[in-house]
Amino acid sequence: MRAARSGFRVSRPRSSWFGVTGISADSRALLGVFGGTFDPVHRGHVAVACALMRALPLSRIVFVPAARPPHRPAPFADARHRLAMLRLALAGDPRFDIDEIEYEREGPSYMVDTLAILRARHDRPLALILGADAFAGLPAWHRWRRVLGLAHVIIVSRPGFDDRLPEWVRPRLVRCAADLLDADHGRALRFTASARPESATALRQALADGIAPEAWLPPGVPAYIEAHGLYRRSSHHDEG
Repeated sequence: MRAARSGFRVSRPRSSWFGVTGISADSRALLGVFGGTFDPVHRGHVAVACALMRALPLSRIVFVPAARPPHRPAPFADARHRLAMLRLALAGDPRFDIDEIEYEREGPSYMVDTLAILRARHDRPLALILGADAFAGLPAWHRWRRVLGLAHVIIVSRPGFDDRLPEWVRPRLVRCAADLLDADHGRALRFTASARPESATALRQALADGIAPEAWLPPGVPAYIEAHGLYRRSSHHDEG
């Protein structure tokens, strides 16, 4: 596999994030829930999680890899490979956990069921982390109103994109992260992340073309992809 062309570069991280201040370490009471296919996990996922931990009242973030997502095409890599890559990406960072809850259930991976189990298991308020695109599709989710009855929502927007929020969410929006601590669920906070170049779609395309954009992938992940022949054009949903 060839090394990445010069087009695959990691932007130097910016220091400015959504203005959330005044949160002390001992008040970080919310449990962040970061769901996704992570197909594959990339540095952008990790950078967003790190920024959220710095800015919001979170005790830690639980990554929940989707097993059988009902609202999008099936992942390209097998579930066990996506989980293994996520473990490599987050290894050694005590701020992050991985929960295999959706791998342990039969049937579609409905977030409402995941949140209900996590809420009972951890007995603390939850903050569901969603990209603006995913949030826009929330009304199509299974029992989506119940999702808001189980968790707050952190809407991660990208600078330079016109991520207009739907009217129905505006009464739920708060401007300060501390306001999330005044309720158990149902509030929304918009968080504008620093610009990042990574894209799972672009990564899969590059890997299918035999290019290894290592600057976009966490340590250990490029070697894993190479060893198991993932995302090759001839393999599609590779079982490794």
